[in-house]
Amino acid sequence: SHPGIMVVSKLLEMRTIVRMRANFSQENIDRMKAFDPDLARKAQIAYDHKLPINFQQLELIEESLPRLLEEKKQLENLRDDVAQIPAGGPYELPPNADTSAVRPHPDQTDLEGTWQMLAEAKYPGKLEAIRNDPKMLDSNIAMYPEKGK
Repeated sequence: SHPGIMVVSKLLEMRTIVRMRANFSQENIDRMKAFDPDLARKAQIAYDHKLPINFQQLELIEESLPRLLEEKKQLENLRDDVAQIPAGGPYELPPNADTSAVRPHPDQTDLEGTWQMLAEAKYPGKLEAIRNDPKMLDSNIAMYPEKGK
């Protein structure tokens, strides 16, 4: 087995790390402009910096750009390190691997880069309120009529 395949397999098992991300083309961005100019502007930022990004991160790209650029650099360094692993392993990240800007991360304590980041930015304090009182969800669900009744 190739070391790169083993590392990718290991990463895919870590659901907190693996996220679907888009790589925009200029054609995609031009088409977006007709429907959502603000989203197209944000996609252009990702395209200009060659950042693969998911749509939740795209919404907050201006605030997250320095971290995303640092994450990109760290991941490029990790790819180079992984490519040096000899066939047969050990298939472990180097001990000096820097993943401080990579989000989401299994041991992170903040919301940066998670699905919760967008929710907190749009509705400050709501996540904490729901964590403290899950019954708050009931009042939100009650706003929608049940199907079949």
